[in-house]
Amino acid sequence: VSWHIDPFGHSKENANLFAMMGFDSFFFARLDHDDKNNRLNTKRMEELWNAGNADLFFGALFGFYGPPSGFCFDGVDCTDTPIKDDKALEDYNVDSRINEFLGYVEVHAAHYKTNHIMVPMGSDFQYMMANKWYTNLDKLIKYANEKQVNGSKINLLYSTPMCYTKGLNDAKVTWTTKSDDFFPYS
Repeated sequence: VSWHIDPFGHSKENANLFAMMGFDSFFFARLDHDDKNNRLNTKRMEELWNAGNADLFFGALFGFYGPPSGFCFDGVDCTDTPIKDDKALEDYNVDSRINEFLGYVEVHAAHYKTNHIMVPMGSDFQYMMANKWYTNLDKLIKYANEKQVNGSKINLLYSTPMCYTKGLNDAKVTWTTKSDDFFPYS
C-alpha cells in the first residue's frame, strides 16, 4: 500500500510505478477541490487508476489526512475535548461526543461505495502525547460500538490502509476507472 498524503498533485506515472512494484492501493489527501467535489457527489473517491502497464486502486481521503474536526486528542498540537466517561462527574460527555463522531461517519460514508470507510486519526507532529490519543480512541471505539445494541450499524476498529484495501476487495464492488493525472492542483 502506498500512502501519499501530502504532495500537491499525483501523477499517473507515479501510480504506474507503484503498480509495477506490486502495490495494491494508493491513498492520498490532496486533490483539486473541483475534482474532489465531483468525486464526492458521484461516489468516486475510490477507483481503479489505469496507470499504463498496470491498474492500481486509489482512494482519496474524505476530509484531509488528519482527524475529523473536534477529535484531535494530542494535547500539545490540539486541545479538543476528550471523551469523559465518569458518570459521577459533571462533565461526563460520552453520549454527545459519540453522537457527534457517528454523525461525521454517516456524512462521510454517504460519499463512498462500500460500507467501509477510512477515518485517519492524527496528523503532522501529533502523537506527542500518545497515551492521551489512545485512551480517547479506545473510548471512542468502545462507546460507538456499544451503540450497535440500539441499532447502530457502525463498527469502529483500529486498522491499516492494507486491511482497508482488503475490506474493499472483499466487498466485490465494480470500480470505475481513471486514466489521467491528478494535475493541476488548484
